[in-house]
Amino acid sequence: MAYGNDPYFAGSRQYAAKGLWPREYEIGTSTVLYRFVDTTRCAPATGADGPWWFEYDHFQTVKHFASRHGHSLGYAARLFAAILYDWSAVNCVVRARVDVPLRVWKGKGKQIVVPSSSATRDARDHNPVPHGLLTGHAVTRDSRMTPMQSSLEVYQLYVPGLGQPHFQFSSLMTLLGHEDIATN
Repeated sequence: MAYGNDPYFAGSRQYAAKGLWPREYEIGTSTVLYRFVDTTRCAPATGADGPWWFEYDHFQTVKHFASRHGHSLGYAARLFAAILYDWSAVNCVVRARVDVPLRVWKGKGKQIVVPSSSATRDARDHNPVPHGLLTGHAVTRDSRMTPMQSSLEVYQLYVPGLGQPHFQFSSLMTLLGHEDIATN
């Protein structure tokens, strides 16, 4: 089967593996996907052209968790997808329809580590508590964010061809709409 993003698939696993435990997966035409974006940095249509997405069921898990526990949808997205404050305000969700069959990477999210040497690090991402079994000689100041680990675990998608350097959103998907969401 030919996929709309075949030209961008080779070599994409290494990028997907930075944020999830990747396994190859197919997304059919007309599937609706969801992505959290930052409208303080760009318009929703521009933010939609990024590789990290959720399928409906996993998006609903995040949404219902937020509702049940009194969290904003933006905050719940941070918990489930390990989205650092430095990366996104997570203040909008976009919905898009897949226009051509896609080959993607799907998997559980990985722990994100931001080195203490990162000059652009947001103070809210700083985790001053040492992680793991450490001695006085091995104290780390790296910030870590781990996606939700429970029966509510969600799977994320990495869509090759979306985002830098290809920006192929308009040839692979159609933006259906966006919704501003609370972040705290």
